[in-house]
Amino acid sequence: MVWIALDERQETGHAMIDEDHLGIVGIINQLAAAIIQHQSKEVYDQLLDQIIQGTKAHFARENRLMAEYHYPKAEQHVAEHVKLVRESLELKAWFDAANAESVMTVSLLHFLEEWWNQHIPSFDQELADFLAAQKP
Repeated sequence: MVWIALDERQETGHAMIDEDHLGIVGIINQLAAAIIQHQSKEVYDQLLDQIIQGTKAHFARENRLMAEYHYPKAEQHVAEHVKLVRESLELKAWFDAANAESVMTVSLLHFLEEWWNQHIPSFDQELADFLAAQKP
């Protein structure tokens, strides 16, 4: 099941950023497949944890790059990272407490899709373009 297809909108041109995105979207698509197959809430929970941990690791790598290269929009980008992590943890807590799995899983997938389609083409692309300009 491909919930989120990779296309040129998600390719930033920065190898590390794009590799991280590929890994995260792969897990999101695994979650979508698990939902379609009506797997257990435990499977959803495990995949969601992998998405959150992968995203946190990705954000940490981006934050290091922004600091290393003195990215002028770092404060705004880091604030977006903090917001997305907070929202994902809130959604995870909501999911953990919910009984209506089908509603929760669809809400979860839509949150991840929205994040994917909005954050990457804007925030991450700007960062990748800035980093590309820093190379001699």
